[in-house]
Amino acid sequence: MTLTLRQSSIEELNRIAEFIARMNCIPENHIGYCGKNAEEIMSTWKKDFTDVPAENAFISALDEDNIIGVCGFDADYERKTVDIWGPFIKNNDALETSSILLEALLKKIPDQIDSVTLFPDIRNRLVIETGKYLGFKPVSKQTILTCTNQTLKAKKTQSVSKLPASHNEAFINLHNSTFPSSYLSGEEILQGLNDEAAVFGVIEEGNLIGYLYAEANPTYSEGSIEFFGVDANARGKGIGTTLLTGGLQWLFSFPSIKEISLCVRSDNEHAIHMYKKIGFQVEHNLILLQKDK
Repeated sequence: MTLTLRQSSIEELNRIAEFIARMNCIPENHIGYCGKNAEEIMSTWKKDFTDVPAENAFISALDEDNIIGVCGFDADYERKTVDIWGPFIKNNDALETSSILLEALLKKIPDQIDSVTLFPDIRNRLVIETGKYLGFKPVSKQTILTCTNQTLKAKKTQSVSKLPASHNEAFINLHNSTFPSSYLSGEEILQGLNDEAAVFGVIEEGNLIGYLYAEANPTYSEGSIEFFGVDANARGKGIGTTLLTGGLQWLFSFPSIKEISLCVRSDNEHAIHMYKKIGFQVEHNLILLQKDK
């Protein structure tokens, strides 16, 4: 086999997206950042890859003209971080190919970046071993859970209302203190609200004591619970369950949405128990690996 590395191009992005979509459906190849539908992956690149466009962010490994591997990155200049998409290797025993591909990609990371992360399924031994070989260290373990209308057990709940603008500042404070290192700040969440992205809140005696942020993606029949938090003094009162079931009802009010996902730290056993009780099922257990650039 003659291995050739090639910088991606606009013309080749469709082919790369199809390769990633096929590979990411296999647990042993799965990467948490990436989708499983080629059209959705292309949409993500167009909408979210703003600091470095996708055509400049991917490298392919080829045997003659056949793609056998792909690796790319999503850069965030403001946070000085990069999320690695891959490496995806057709032969998942190919540690040498995976290492060559990722090492070549790391050389393309912009100077503005301070840290780089991998996010493989724990069954993806190839990427875990590649990361270890190249100096990535484990940071945390995360669990992806999903539910459908068929698995949802909490069919009714008291209604939860969208966050009134009068409580925006309280939401920002609660979110930023609950998720201080998040990929979205409270300010950024509020700036992005629209018909398919909503914050719900529980207000007691004029104070915001809990919130949930959800995103609907009816084009691709899916939705997600991105964040929710409850004030420390208000926990243990069922507020989290109320917010979660209310958010699920809103997401499933979109006729095309079939599945909803969320991500939680794997060691948060209390939260995982609550999600399962409502009807969520574990789909992926992931490990976050990080390296300073």
